[in-house]
Amino acid sequence: MPPEPHPDTSTRASDSADADPLPPGPAEQAGTPNLLSSGLFDDDLLDDGTQANSRPGLRWIVASGLVILIGVGGWLGYRTWQRHSVDPVVVTTGTPSRDTLENRADASGTMSLGNQQILKAPADVTVEAVLVKERQRVERGTVLLRLRDRGLEQELNEAEIETEILRLQRQRNAEVLQDRQRTVRRAEERLSESRSLVDQGFISQDDYNEDRDTLEAAQSELRGAEVELQRSELEIRQNQAKLTNVRARIADNAIVAPFAAVVLNIDVQPGDGVKSEGTLLTIGDPNKEVVLFNLMTLDANKVSVNMPVRVSVIGPNPENYTGRVISIAPQAVNDSEGDGGGGSQAMVKAIAQLDRPSGVLIPGSSVSVAVILVQRENALALPTNAIQQADGETFVWVVDADSRAQKRPVTTGLNTLEAVEIVSGLQDTDTVILTPPPDQPLEENTVVETTPIAPPGGPRPIP
Repeated sequence: MPPEPHPDTSTRASDSADADPLPPGPAEQAGTPNLLSSGLFDDDLLDDGTQANSRPGLRWIVASGLVILIGVGGWLGYRTWQRHSVDPVVVTTGTPSRDTLENRADASGTMSLGNQQILKAPADVTVEAVLVKERQRVERGTVLLRLRDRGLEQELNEAEIETEILRLQRQRNAEVLQDRQRTVRRAEERLSESRSLVDQGFISQDDYNEDRDTLEAAQSELRGAEVELQRSELEIRQNQAKLTNVRARIADNAIVAPFAAVVLNIDVQPGDGVKSEGTLLTIGDPNKEVVLFNLMTLDANKVSVNMPVRVSVIGPNPENYTGRVISIAPQAVNDSEGDGGGGSQAMVKAIAQLDRPSGVLIPGSSVSVAVILVQRENALALPTNAIQQADGETFVWVVDADSRAQKRPVTTGLNTLEAVEIVSGLQDTDTVILTPPPDQPLEENTVVETTPIAPPGGPRPIP
């Protein structure tokens, strides 16, 4: 006989059979196949009662697992997307620097001494003696060279001889004058006696008239002697002037220093023959050093007298010497000759003088000249590529404490080739993006990774 069902079991079975069926779960409502009905679990493993009681719990467990799986997958996907979206943009940064900014006009020039000049031969001469050496310093009036002009020497000799002849002639004319004066006195005395005698009747009137004619002839000869003597005096004076001129021309052949100077170059030696206006030697004032340089016409319009300049020798690590512009030519000239100026650029000649003699710059050597047009000392500066402009606004990108890029409007001042003056909008300690990446446009709050650099003459690196 089969065993009788347990009273409790039969009661639960009947209750279960009589009870209303459970509403379908979310999975069933969505058309999700039932895992039990699909054969996921074998019905033989459970008895009828256990299978009926476990079906709702399994559905809940399966549904909860699916929800958990979907949530975990979504969270992982979100985290992956979030990590990708916040990858930092690598940028180079620095802080504004305190520098001296300037706009300048650059040129090349040639060193020279103040009052530098070339002394030339006054005529066709022969160098008799050279009394100085190159680089020797001389005082004003020092005889530098002695020259010989044989033509002048001959002229001087002839003038001196002529002077002696004229003096002898004057002496002779003076003696003739004295003789004529005595003759006149005797003729006057004789005429006086003849007047007395004719009055007394001792001589005739004709004798008296003859004595009177003699006196008049003597007086005429006296006047002639006086004229001759005066002519001799004038000739001597004229010859003296000629002598003075010749001697002065000969004295010019003694070349003297017109000012305290240094001898830069000697072009002749004793015995050399030099044509008129030929070069003898070059001197200059060692207490003044000047630079002769050429400016392009566009730069010359910006340069004025008394502007500061920097002068340096062309080469690595040059030392700078300061000075001032002292002269600018009123017109431009062509820097080439013989081609009509068609293939070269017109330049404006200018001169600058050093504030103090360097003592090392060699006259005639090439130097670099920088004329300072505008200068700002201790200016807050950034490299030009750090300055951005958009929609009429000038700004820079700065990095905040959270390593995010922020747009910072700035006011700029002096703009040079290398840097820009920041008048307002930045502090010395601000971290500035020096070169925004061209392939990743920056936006507000973009996360950045900084790479500090220190461009030459630019901002300081971030430590």
